[in-house]
Amino acid sequence: MMVDNAAQEQATGASIRLGAEGLCKRYGTIEANRDVSIAVAPGEIHAIVGENGAGKSTLMRMLQGIEQPDSGRIIVDDQVVELTGPQRAFALGIGMVHQEFMLAPDLTLLENLVLGDEPVSRALGPASPIDWRAALQSGERLAQETAAHVDWSRTARNTPVHIQQFVEIIRLLRRGTRILILDEPTAVLAPQQVDDLFALLRKLRNNGTTILFISHKLREVMALADRVTVIRRGEVQYSSPVADTDADTIAGHMVGGQGALPETAKSLETRRDGSGDIIMRVSGLTTPVVEKSHPLHGVDFHISEGEIVGLAGVSGNGQNELVECLVGLRDVNDGTVSFAGEDITRLSNQQRRVLGMGYVSADRRHEGLALEASVESNVIAGSQRNPPVSNGWFFDRRTTRQVAEQRLSFVGVRYGALRDAVSDLSGGNQQRLVFAREIAAQPKLLIVSQPTRGVDLVGIAAIHGILSDFRASGGSVLLISEELDEILALSDRILVMADGAIVGEMPAEEADIGRIGRLMVMQGAGDG
Repeated sequence: MMVDNAAQEQATGASIRLGAEGLCKRYGTIEANRDVSIAVAPGEIHAIVGENGAGKSTLMRMLQGIEQPDSGRIIVDDQVVELTGPQRAFALGIGMVHQEFMLAPDLTLLENLVLGDEPVSRALGPASPIDWRAALQSGERLAQETAAHVDWSRTARNTPVHIQQFVEIIRLLRRGTRILILDEPTAVLAPQQVDDLFALLRKLRNNGTTILFISHKLREVMALADRVTVIRRGEVQYSSPVADTDADTIAGHMVGGQGALPETAKSLETRRDGSGDIIMRVSGLTTPVVEKSHPLHGVDFHISEGEIVGLAGVSGNGQNELVECLVGLRDVNDGTVSFAGEDITRLSNQQRRVLGMGYVSADRRHEGLALEASVESNVIAGSQRNPPVSNGWFFDRRTTRQVAEQRLSFVGVRYGALRDAVSDLSGGNQQRLVFAREIAAQPKLLIVSQPTRGVDLVGIAAIHGILSDFRASGGSVLLISEELDEILALSDRILVMADGAIVGEMPAEEADIGRIGRLMVMQGAGDG
C-alpha cells in the first residue's frame, strides 16, 4: 500500500525532510558543486533548475549516495546522515526516477514492479516461489491509488513512455520511498500526459511525499512547484517560494543576469502558408519493421520554399526514422522522397548534400561532431576538398583558417583557439558550430532535429535567431523538436506525428499546445 507520509511527518515532526549544508564536490580542478545548501520541507515539491553543466546532476548523485561529497553535510529528517551508497539512501526513503528509465525492457510491467523485492508464497531461500497473485494485487492497488491505467502483463518495451514512468514511480512507492527525485520527467511526455503526471505528483505531495523536481521548463516549474532553487556554475544562486517569484526572475538567475529568453516568436513577423514552390515532397513513405526502431506508415507531407515546418510528436513515434529516411541514412520499403525537383529516394547522404540539403543531427556528440578533432576541422568538414580551402590537390592552410574564423564568427561561436578540441566548447557553442558548418554550404533545405537539446538559454536564443534568419533569406527548414514552445514559436506550419504516421497538420497561427497534444497521443495511427 502507498505509504501515508503525512502521518509519518506528524510522527517525526521534521522541519527538513531532505537537505544539504555546504556540499562541495571536485573532479580534479573542476568544482562541480561549491558550498551548496538547500532545505526541502516535508510534503513540498521543490524544483531544482539550472542550465546544463550547472551542477544539478552532481548534487542529485550525492543526495542518492552515488557520489560522496568532499565536504559538507546531508540532512534527512533534521539529522545529519552519511549516504555511503544508493542502498543507504534507499533505506532512508530516497528514490529517483531517471531520465533514462530503469525498467528491464523484455520483462512485463508486473515483473519489473517486484524485481528484487518479489513476494513469495513460501520461504525456501533461493528456491522460494514467487506469489504472482500477491504481486498483481499490490500492483493493481497502487495503480488505483495513483489513478494510473496499467496493463501489468505488457512488456516494458511495448509500453508507452508515460505508463513506464508511472510504473517507475509506483515501484519506488511500493518500496517505501518518501523522498522522490524526478530528473526532467516531462521531457518525453505529451501535454496531456504532463497534466496526468502533475496530478499524480500533487496527490503524492498532499499525502506527505517530498518531491525534488529537476527541470529546465520554467512554465512547468511555475505550475507545479512550491519552491524553486537555481544552481549556476555549481553554486546556489537563488531560492524562493514560487508564489513570490516569476519565470523572468528565475531565468535571469540561471543565465547570470543576462535576462530571460527572448520572445523568439516575434522574429517571424509574417507566417507563411506553405503555398509557395515546393522544395521537398514526401509521398507514401513506408519502412520495414526493424528491432529497436519504429516503422513508418504511408507518411505524406511537403515543405515549401522559405518556410519552417515543425514536426511535433512524443519521443519514439517515428521522428528519428523519418529524419534518417530524408537524409539518406535509412532504406525505405515504399514511397518516394523528391527534393529540388529530383527523386532522391535512393540517393546517398552525400548526393543529397550536393543537391542542397543540410542536416543538424539530434545527437551532435556522436553524429554531428568529431569531439577530439579541432574546432577548425569540425567547422570545415565537408568542404575540405572544395575551393577556396583546396584546389583538389593542395590544402591551403591560411585560407582554411580564414574560412573557419568567418564561419564561426557568423553564428557567434565562442572558442579559445581553432586548434582546441571541439569537446572543450560548451553545448551551446558546439551546436552553433554545427549550424555554422551546415549553413556555410548555402543549402536550400535544413533538416534540424532537436536543435536546442542540451543548450543553455542564451544558446537557445542564438539558435532560434539562426533558424529565423535562414528562413528570412529564403531557406526552408524541417524542424523536429520535442519542445512544443519551440515548435509554436518558429514554425509556419506544424505537422504532428504519432505511431509512425502524420496524424495532423495545421497553420502555426491556428495551433495551440492543447490541440497538438491531443494529436500526439493518438494510438494506432499506423495500424493496418
